[in-house]
Amino acid sequence: MEEIIALAIILVTAFMFAPLGLGGGFLFVPTLYFILGWDLQLSIVCSLILVWFVSIGSRIAHDEGGYMVAGVGRKGRIVAIGGAVIGALAADQIIAELGEEVIKLLAILLLSLVIYRGIVKLIEEQQTNFREEDENLSVNGVLLYKYKLGCLAGGLSAGLIGIGGGVIFTMLNRIILGLEPHRAAGTSYLIVMRVVPVAIISHLLFEPSLANDISEFDTLILTLPLIVLITAWAGAKTAIRMLPQRVLTYPYLFAVSLSLIRYLMDIIESLN
Repeated sequence: MEEIIALAIILVTAFMFAPLGLGGGFLFVPTLYFILGWDLQLSIVCSLILVWFVSIGSRIAHDEGGYMVAGVGRKGRIVAIGGAVIGALAADQIIAELGEEVIKLLAILLLSLVIYRGIVKLIEEQQTNFREEDENLSVNGVLLYKYKLGCLAGGLSAGLIGIGGGVIFTMLNRIILGLEPHRAAGTSYLIVMRVVPVAIISHLLFEPSLANDISEFDTLILTLPLIVLITAWAGAKTAIRMLPQRVLTYPYLFAVSLSLIRYLMDIIESLN
């Protein structure tokens, strides 16, 4: 029964989050860790694998619709990749030396930020006029410095707690660069597509036993990433054609809030 619930959550997450510029790691990690009972670091790595395939599917859909600013995405990739390596190393050391609770606390902090920014974004969308010529946007000087610093934080989050960093990259594209929602999401995936594989490889290098754990999965689990890719592509195509992003933001915030509550409950239980 747990496997069916987990599968449903993963597929619904891929379908709903793909249009938002997010890989779904905020729900993948809690699903694998709390519902299936996997080890935390294994859950982080498998979450990243799922996030990568969500990103592939969604990027294809956004690219077909012309919702990408390639020049901007490339400027943030290098620092984001470096952040992913540092984050993966930090996660390995923190879990080994300080325990899983520290990672959970970091996840709680980031989830809280996501919820706050999501609510603010909903309010701003009622009042903000986005740029009409995003493709010609020039990112230089102080603006480029701020953007790269934010991308570094996104990369760190990918390696540290198993998300793809899309929530941070999309937020940067919206707030710092002023891109409209679909273009911000599509540009986010340009970075996530490069960052996530580096985070996965880094985790496997720092903890080789994870590769053995993954190799022991059954056929359904091994084919799940391909199913997730197709689901994400379908979700992004559907939303781009038919739905405004704010319609999907409400269930997204609800789902993230549930993850936050579950992490908080686990922390409270460990203290007692």
